[in-house]
Amino acid sequence: MRITDHFQRLLAVLVGVYLSAVTAFAAEYPSHPESPLTAEEFQFARTAWAYFVVNEDPKTGLVASVNNFKSTTLWDEGGYFMALTAAYKLGIISHSEATKRLSRLLASLARLPLYQGKLPNKVYNTATLAMTDYANKPAKAGLGWSALDIMRLISGMLIATRTFPEYQPQAQRLLNLWQLHLLTHKGRFQGIAIRGQAYDHLVQEGRIGYEQYAGRIGVLIGLPVKLAKQYQPILRIQQYRSIILPGDIRTADSHGVSSITTSEPFMLEALEFGWRKDAYLVATAVYQAQKFRYRETGVLTALSEDHIRGKPYFAYNALLMDYTPFVTVTARRKDVSGKRGLSTKASFGWWALMRDDYTELLLQSVKHLQSRRGWYAGLFEKDGSPNKALTLNTNAVVLEALHYKVYGPLFP
Repeated sequence: MRITDHFQRLLAVLVGVYLSAVTAFAAEYPSHPESPLTAEEFQFARTAWAYFVVNEDPKTGLVASVNNFKSTTLWDEGGYFMALTAAYKLGIISHSEATKRLSRLLASLARLPLYQGKLPNKVYNTATLAMTDYANKPAKAGLGWSALDIMRLISGMLIATRTFPEYQPQAQRLLNLWQLHLLTHKGRFQGIAIRGQAYDHLVQEGRIGYEQYAGRIGVLIGLPVKLAKQYQPILRIQQYRSIILPGDIRTADSHGVSSITTSEPFMLEALEFGWRKDAYLVATAVYQAQKFRYRETGVLTALSEDHIRGKPYFAYNALLMDYTPFVTVTARRKDVSGKRGLSTKASFGWWALMRDDYTELLLQSVKHLQSRRGWYAGLFEKDGSPNKALTLNTNAVVLEALHYKVYGPLFP
């Protein structure tokens, strides 16, 4: 049922009261003693790193977003920075290999042609560094920029150069090439939306979880995005049976784009920067909703955005899309719930962060999804068959999660 604007405003006030009250009495964040990887977990890390071995372009140093497809986004190259750092700290690669890869990557990022000469394009060819469309076809004019993708890249750069501080000046020179002030407007992020072939325009970018994750990174580097970092006033809560589902007041009806609540951004923020109170409370609700679904249905549930082997090729597995619970949709919000999957990276991420009986069950259920080229994306819920998509993002998050087990957040 639709909630009227009046009741949405009232609900926003109630959410504020809820957060304030619960925060005041919140238990400590989950604290798991840092511990070395077991022999099996070390093999998990080696499997994840295999993806980066076979998919790095030897000349440019960029890594393909999807196995054997020479295309990438800044979101994924940010994941590569994380994976490289985690692999080095976990003892998978040597200092020499890590720094050689880091040098190639930073040098190529500095050579990327920029959209309108201002900011990085949304997609690039990993071999030629040319701006492309999502089919990896040359797009001389570009597709515009994504503020969220750029923030994830910067997160990776912050983390890598903390471990390898000799590269901080090079990373700073790279950022100086980009007009980062164009990413923000009135305390939030903005990106370029393309309409047809004729023109583009700026739009507010980011919904629940993703916006706050990017906001935490933006504030770290001094961007004026304090509103983007906060869950109030965009957070709403929706009753679902005996639990609540966190959502975003900005829906398709009010803002033209549906809001999706899924695991990914909550896990990434905690794995990279540690917990903070408001994010922890929302993330816990996101996790508990998936655990609740398993108890109610017997279906293991670990939801994230994932590539799919075969059509529709990419989907968001949501615990909430606008007002609809537990639906899987494409980027254009077409319902493809028949392709809903148990996500490998969500299973690893929640396992590292929560470490309870349910996350152990998740890990046991996906640990066979290894190949010589990395981890498969997950299992299709419908029949339990493997989703054999091999992606940078899945393998980067696996390495982030294993790093968290040993050392805690990548950027504490």
